[in-house]
Amino acid sequence: MDGLPLLILPPSLIHSVEQTVLEESGGGPHQAGTTLKLKCQTSGFQFKTSKLGWYLWAPGHAPLWLTSLKSSSAEAREDRITTSREDAGSRIFLQIEGLGLRDSGQYHCSRRVGNGDDTDKLVFGRGTDVTVEPGPRAPLSPSVFLMRNQDSVACLIRNFHPKELHVSLASSGALISHQALALSPMANGTYRAVKIGRVGENDTVTCSVTHLGKEIHVSHQPDHTGPDPGIASEQKLSCTEKNLTEGPEQENKLFLSVMGLRLLFMKTVAINVLFTAMALIS
Repeated sequence: MDGLPLLILPPSLIHSVEQTVLEESGGGPHQAGTTLKLKCQTSGFQFKTSKLGWYLWAPGHAPLWLTSLKSSSAEAREDRITTSREDAGSRIFLQIEGLGLRDSGQYHCSRRVGNGDDTDKLVFGRGTDVTVEPGPRAPLSPSVFLMRNQDSVACLIRNFHPKELHVSLASSGALISHQALALSPMANGTYRAVKIGRVGENDTVTCSVTHLGKEIHVSHQPDHTGPDPGIASEQKLSCTEKNLTEGPEQENKLFLSVMGLRLLFMKTVAINVLFTAMALIS
């Protein structure tokens, strides 16, 4: 495995060497359990004598080494990962069998430049994005939570399949501003989503979710007389099996779900709901 100091930097920040060109292709959505096949077209250097490879980069993490490829040998991080080359076309290939959700991210092919010691540099291509979607499973209706802190509101939707759904936030006062929706797969093969926005502090807010033709409505009315008006939720569910916000165990599940959606919040709009929840469980 190539352990190089440059791995602390995002691939996009590593400058090119000479006229090295690395162009990846084959990304996009892929279903879990299938086989991923990527290609990297190269130019601008001596292909046959170069040490090439593949890395996976997920935001917040250093690039993860996957494979290395020399003219006479190849090595890979896992048995399900293979790499090959086509000298005539100056191309290398990456194949990953049995895709899982952890394989999502940006894939970069690389060229190692140097004398084979710790002073070597890595040159990365721009990368190709791969999103691994959960495989087929029985339809599952979502659990919906509504969280609020002053003028910030978040509607959390968890454990649903398929991923197609419609989410809206409505207020008894002015229209909710800065609405943003983010969706991602979960490790259990279902999906989660969050819709966030801003609303008047004294307005009642309702989150409406439509999934597989069924509607779920969750409402919250501010109550400044309680022990903690910063976070409150009241559910009016039409198509769920039970109320998931009753009792300490269910409250813990709610807070854990917020933690699991932390990155989605950071990618959309920074609101105080998340940080309040984090403080409660820290």
